[in-house]
Amino acid sequence: MRAVLVSLILLVAATAAAQERLLARFEATGAPAEVNDALAKLLEARQSIVAIDADLDTADEERRLRRLRDDAIAALATEGYFAPDVRIEADREEKARYLLRIDLGPRARVGKVDLVLHGAIEAQPQRAAELRAAWELPVGTPFRDSVWSTAKSRLLARVQEKDFAAARLVDSLAEVDADKHSVSLRVEIDSGPPFTVGELQIEGLRRYERDLVERFNPTRPGDRYDVLQLLDFQRRMQSSPYFASVVVSVEPDPQHAERAPIVVKLTEAQTKRVSFGLGYSTNTGPRAEALYRQALIFGYPYTLQTGVGVDRTRAIVYSDLLLPPKPNGALDSLGVLFERTDIENVITHRWGAGAARTQLREARDATIETRLGLNLQRELRRNALTPDVPGVTSDTAFGTYTWTRRAVDEITDPRRGDILSGTAGAGITRDILRSLVNNVFTYTHARYVRYQPLPLVDPKRNVLIARVELGRTFADDPDIVPKDLLFTAGGVGSVRGYAYQALGPRAGTARPGGTILAVGSLEAVHWFTAEWGGAVFVDVGDAADDWNAMSFGRGAGLGVRWKTLAGPLALDAAYGERRPDGSGGRWRLHFAVAIAF
Repeated sequence: MRAVLVSLILLVAATAAAQERLLARFEATGAPAEVNDALAKLLEARQSIVAIDADLDTADEERRLRRLRDDAIAALATEGYFAPDVRIEADREEKARYLLRIDLGPRARVGKVDLVLHGAIEAQPQRAAELRAAWELPVGTPFRDSVWSTAKSRLLARVQEKDFAAARLVDSLAEVDADKHSVSLRVEIDSGPPFTVGELQIEGLRRYERDLVERFNPTRPGDRYDVLQLLDFQRRMQSSPYFASVVVSVEPDPQHAERAPIVVKLTEAQTKRVSFGLGYSTNTGPRAEALYRQALIFGYPYTLQTGVGVDRTRAIVYSDLLLPPKPNGALDSLGVLFERTDIENVITHRWGAGAARTQLREARDATIETRLGLNLQRELRRNALTPDVPGVTSDTAFGTYTWTRRAVDEITDPRRGDILSGTAGAGITRDILRSLVNNVFTYTHARYVRYQPLPLVDPKRNVLIARVELGRTFADDPDIVPKDLLFTAGGVGSVRGYAYQALGPRAGTARPGGTILAVGSLEAVHWFTAEWGGAVFVDVGDAADDWNAMSFGRGAGLGVRWKTLAGPLALDAAYGERRPDGSGGRWRLHFAVAIAF
């Protein structure tokens, strides 16, 4: 095995006689990454010791070297090396005056684990067994002090998260047997009494009534204490337009465990707000948006949102009325809009009104969002290149139900997990009384994205992203179907290498959308640094009115990723294979960015 050298050079202002060298550096053989990091941090923290001063004499050198040696032995002990051999010798490479050569020796491993859980939790043997099974430093694993501390904290947090808000760490011990290179661990936790929750104690209400806060509360007096419910309560309030900050907690007092008050400390948000946004996408070009929001109307906690937006392909004006949440967390809204789009030579004017109910549920490993929508709309579609030809007008009423499950490690920058979404809907036109068969349509759509770390060198730097999207609309006459319920493909988020919505059935010189969609993508991302990464990808997909008419567009390319607080920004260059209809056959850049203020 090749020796792994740990060398951290700290430059200091020194005299010419000192030749700007360090007093000492470390060299460890066979050191794992965490040991390298520990030694590097040690040298960084001991800059005053390793720097050579002009008046440094032999006695000072010896004192500093002993200090460095002792500190290195202590640092190695935190990584499980309790018997290292540290020798001080002249540095032949002249990177420093002295070299502290380290022979790590065997690494100690966990030989025994004794987790003692007593108190009321003893009446829950199944849960106690689950807590022991989830212990993060089991027998046989290398001992690390940082992991030991984290494991204790997480075990205590797991006990506290349900029923036992006042659980406490009574004792912990890591007993080292240096001769056997083994560590015996013991942790003792007293769960205390089981807690139930009581009434709300609210601090900070000024404009709103207590009933508004009660609507967000998922608990009832007498319910078992569950920290995830309290966090859900806090998240729902925080994400509403009514509050700027919210903290929800229960006082962990064992003397008041029964119906413990839920303390809600909040700060109300401004009731009126105006915001603007600018953006650019290769799909739709420059974009500008403006939004006015008012969260208190005539003294009632209704929220009015009115906005306008415009880009190269679309102009929209809309207004939504958001109702206070239901006790079960459901959010109801009413809205109206006017929209004009011009995409692939299809000009669409749409007037619409609708109602929706949205609900978000937090599970332990995923979030589930559902949305039920009912819409009435009039839509006029015509070919932009034949203005003299009358367009198609449809008046429809339709409903949709969408179910989305998100189970990813991070919302803005996922590295592991998946997202699954499915929508089903049905609608009718105003001519339903004339012909039931010809004036009814149904709609289905599903999308799945998987994020999987790649075990290549460092899994944290490599991730594979797989995406599949399928859609099907059933209608005897596609002209009666709203354009949003028909399918096209191409562009960012679809098939790169082709223009935005450039894949789909033609109607003369336009692409009105098809009744079938199939898209797939495979992308590998490697992060070279904490902020910059590269990607390679392959996309394939098409939309059509018949499976036999599908002519899949295939795009492949390279991309650059830049990590921001809002998530990675992507700049991709993709080549789309030329298709019989003339699309593709060239390289395209794909990019999107948005700024809110």
